[in-house]
Amino acid sequence: MKQALAEAQFFTIPGGTQGWLYPAGPGNAFSIAVVTMDGVYPQRGWSINDVCTETMYVQTGRLKVEIEEETFVLKKGDVLSILPRKKYRVRGKAATIDVITPAWNKKQNHII
Repeated sequence: MKQALAEAQFFTIPGGTQGWLYPAGPGNAFSIAVVTMDGVYPQRGWSINDVCTETMYVQTGRLKVEIEEETFVLKKGDVLSILPRKKYRVRGKAATIDVITPAWNKKQNHII
């Protein structure tokens, strides 16, 4: 456990997002990120993943998540999955735990 904590990578994303990405699980089946947001992601346009599903659990705060033409308002305790090949953006102020399957790979994410 201590090794995984030591290997976590801190990240910041323009628009008010930051967090810690933990090492991938066995066989790159998943990764976990602890995220805080106060703003918008992506800062402009939409984000889209080629292969990853992102599942967000809201620990505190509120988020407005737009996926394609649908809008979801999330509050503490809510969970939402964003499937691959769906364009999305997130706005608000919240702390989340994100489970990404398969493990996060920046090359498969695009801002459009």
